[in-house]
Amino acid sequence: MNGLSDSIAWPSRDPQWIPKVLLNGLILLIPVVGQMVVYGWMLTAVDNLRAGRGELPPAGFSYLGRGVNLFVVFLVYTLALLLVVGALLVGGAVIVVAGADRAGLAPLGFFIDLLGYGLLILAVLALYLLNPAIIVSTERGGISGGLDLPAVVRMVRVNFEAALQAGLFALVAYLIGGLGAIACGIGQIFTAPYGFAILAAVVHHYERAAGERGPAVPVKGETAS
Repeated sequence: MNGLSDSIAWPSRDPQWIPKVLLNGLILLIPVVGQMVVYGWMLTAVDNLRAGRGELPPAGFSYLGRGVNLFVVFLVYTLALLLVVGALLVGGAVIVVAGADRAGLAPLGFFIDLLGYGLLILAVLALYLLNPAIIVSTERGGISGGLDLPAVVRMVRVNFEAALQAGLFALVAYLIGGLGAIACGIGQIFTAPYGFAILAAVVHHYERAAGERGPAVPVKGETAS
């Protein structure tokens, strides 16, 4: 690959890309386990690109252990986001109901709800933009590395332009992955794993642009990344 723009098309250059993508799409139908497997498959695709092999890994369940760390990291970020936003929305709703007969309280409740929705949009966008850096940090330092948000932000600040470009293409990868939902969700069997394949190329490009050098030794007591 010569640039981020190549990341969108690179999976289709593998002669066996269609069955590999479709089989991973079927695996994704399995709750939790499927997500872990495809995370591991995506990371193995990054390994292939690091080694100069422009091919997708074969589909299978052997990537389950590889994807556990990344699944846990993104789960924690998602739950933390939902907890904070949920507290704001519930608190705003309570104030609106309690202040129905009191001047000034109801508008305050609506403002808190609006703040919650605004925070949700900004936080989700930030999480997508930080995606490549979070993935690299998790590969290098395990779960604790991926959840070290200050360290992730410092990594981004070292080469902000590369991080921003990679984050935008990561967002594109997720948008492409979700396109199949238009066809009553059936199309996601194909588009979702294809989006993860694009993400692998984005992560590889970000590593090179930011001067990162692949995963470090896994943290003791954590699943190997």
